Amino acid sequence: MKLWVTPQGDRWICDECQVNFEKEIKTEGWRVAFEEKSNAMLRCFACKHGDVELFD
Repeated sequence: MKLWVTPQGDRWICDECQVNFEKEIKTEGWRVAFEEKSNAMLRCFACKHGDVELFD
């Protein structure tokens, strides 16, 4: 999961969904603020899935 700085605001986007945003990343000049790994609280802007799957 990466935090992207976009013209619409900062957005967490998972690696799987990042592929769908490649055009916007290039044309709008998005940049990565930082990468966060294994944080169960983070949710992807696009798919809304968490970065970590929690098991009960």
